[in-house]
Amino acid sequence: MAWLPNDVIEQVNNVARIYYIDVTMCATWNKQRGRDELRLLTGWVWQSKYDGRYQMGLKTYTVTVRDAYYTLIAKQSAPGLSRARMRLVK
Repeated sequence: MAWLPNDVIEQVNNVARIYYIDVTMCATWNKQRGRDELRLLTGWVWQSKYDGRYQMGLKTYTVTVRDAYYTLIAKQSAPGLSRARMRLVK
């Protein structure tokens, strides 16, 4: 994977399972969900191999690895925008 260093991917694979929730899984869940439960949507998921923590609904595999790396290995929030982007108006 060109977007992430191989050692980061390896570290994440050592501590987390990464999988994709597809249309079939969503349909099965949504047929059996409780009345007050929201519908399941497709997307990537990481799940800790050690404590069961997980994050789901991520758009790409790369984002999933990145999120798992910062959460499970670096033990910090992923860097990101800390305030709303300013609009540029001509």
